[in-house]
Amino acid sequence: MKRGNNLIIFALILTIVAISFITKQNISIPDPLYPISYFSYTDQESSTFTVNNLKNKISVIDFFFTSCQGPCPAMNRYMKELVEEFSNKGNLQFVSFSVDPLNDSNSVIKEYVNSGYLSYKNWYFLQTDTLSISPLLEDGFKLSGDGLPGMHSTKFILADANGYIIGYYNPFVDKEFSLLKDHISYLLDTI
Repeated sequence: MKRGNNLIIFALILTIVAISFITKQNISIPDPLYPISYFSYTDQESSTFTVNNLKNKISVIDFFFTSCQGPCPAMNRYMKELVEEFSNKGNLQFVSFSVDPLNDSNSVIKEYVNSGYLSYKNWYFLQTDTLSISPLLEDGFKLSGDGLPGMHSTKFILADANGYIIGYYNPFVDKEFSLLKDHISYLLDTI
């Protein structure tokens, strides 16, 4: 009787592993939507970061401002989870654009990164400027540039190694956040 139960348990485990493997193999991502338009900003280390830095790497992108008391801290937690989960992937980077150029100077952003324990070698926080951030949101990311800084998008954007947007993901919805992780893994396997 005991041997029969062990055999059933083994068969169930084997079935679960097989289903998991088959499900992972069937992950597909949408076709690239459109290229991200040109930008050139400064990161928290005072280095220039341009659209060209998106080439040859998978990028997860979001928008924030340092004085945000709304969704930004939670978005940082979700982004930090991704950074740590994929920490051994050198061809993956994370890019956070400030949508409050009037208040988010380079020194303010650097303090924000350090005080929030967000300092990782592959996570870039970009200081933007008032003339280009709304057009970049609207033309480059196809998001609203109205009502900044408070009305910024809370979506995470996945870009492929050619600088094309693959998709938009709501980190506050478990299914979408899991899908983002699956799409990151899939893209990493293709470069």
